[in-house]
Amino acid sequence: MSDEPGVREVVWRQQAADDGHQRPASAAEARLRLERGNAAFAAAGDEDRRRIVTVGPHAFGLPNLPGGDLPQEPFAAVFGCSDARVVPELVFGQALNDLFCVRVAGHAPTASSLASLQFAVRNLPTVRLVVVVGHTGCGAMIAAVDSFLRPAGAADPAAASELRAVLDPLFAPVTAAAQALADVYGPAVTGAQDYRPALVDTAIVAHAALTAMMLQRAVARPMAWGVYDLATRRVGVPGAPGRQPRFSDPPADDRALAGLLRTAAAELPRSTAVELKRSTAVQPTGSGDATRP
Repeated sequence: MSDEPGVREVVWRQQAADDGHQRPASAAEARLRLERGNAAFAAAGDEDRRRIVTVGPHAFGLPNLPGGDLPQEPFAAVFGCSDARVVPELVFGQALNDLFCVRVAGHAPTASSLASLQFAVRNLPTVRLVVVVGHTGCGAMIAAVDSFLRPAGAADPAAASELRAVLDPLFAPVTAAAQALADVYGPAVTGAQDYRPALVDTAIVAHAALTAMMLQRAVARPMAWGVYDLATRRVGVPGAPGRQPRFSDPPADDRALAGLLRTAAAELPRSTAVELKRSTAVQPTGSGDATRP
């Protein structure tokens, strides 16, 4: 173990293929393994100690038996953003051949990303679960919000044709997030100083939940979703107790989604929520106008 201050050691220890590192047998087991893996990843950044990760031969690209083939056997499919700070295998403490990852900027659901997920569930029987992972600080969502908020006559930051395929699917969650903020803080919230970051944070939650709702209808596997927080390194959802990593099932319908987003709006960082309330100078209301300011 290193004695250098500020140095953390992470050791990958290989064990025999049949020595405890088994694939999850159900969606519930797969979900729990991802949540526990994320908890360990987050804790590794908080603790100055040695961490040992026990893996099977497949983590190093080795077959279970010498001279054999290495079949593709992921236990979960992950649909997420291509952001270099959010690598699913690291975030969830998994190794090579554990996750089938489909990543695109802003995790915008496109025909090709949907086809990739359908390929996984139809051809890889070890896939027990599909998860949608959003993340804070998403550049694509920030661009979509800036386009949504642009003053009349101003240049659209998302006008470049090569960006439309990424940003167009994000306007629905941005609109839903704007409505949630109006519901919680009143229609005058659009004039608050912190409205833009509040809209970004709420829209990120809306996008992950909406995407999970859509994929649940198209992909024949249990579905879950969560948002990875770059600051805490944990995957979570609005309304979750404490700071323990957890996923959520997709909202059952539009009403459930609206309730979820109101919870997300109400749980914004304290400084942001206080500023929004001060700027609007109204008590939370049950309805609002989410039109652009």
